[in-house]
Amino acid sequence: MYNTVEEEERCFCLECGEPLYGRTDKKFCDGNCKNRWHRNIRIRYRSAMSPTMEGLSRNYRILERIFLLELTSCPLTRLEEMGFRPELVTHQVVKNKKHLEYRCFDYIYNMTQRKIFNLRKL
Repeated sequence: MYNTVEEEERCFCLECGEPLYGRTDKKFCDGNCKNRWHRNIRIRYRSAMSPTMEGLSRNYRILERIFLLELTSCPLTRLEEMGFRPELVTHQVVKNKKHLEYRCFDYIYNMTQRKIFNLRKL
């Protein structure tokens, strides 16, 4: 269970590259390296997801404004002027084998090339 291998077979810390001593399944030399490693992974994921999440948040705010105005439809050109990106949805499903239903978190709507309609909230 403990390292008794020669120097060339020794494992190294995933974060700093220092040789590891002790258990053979050890991956980090200490808690600080382990925390840095996991923080860096989270930062990479966040930066990869950031543009998509920002776009979805913007779409949500736009749909919320329209919904609060008690509108159930709106021309797509007007939405795009406001910054709406129709390709960013959280869910898409075919209803009754006829039309697509789109969702942006808890807002549901149908969309054609010219407008969104039937906007409602879950």
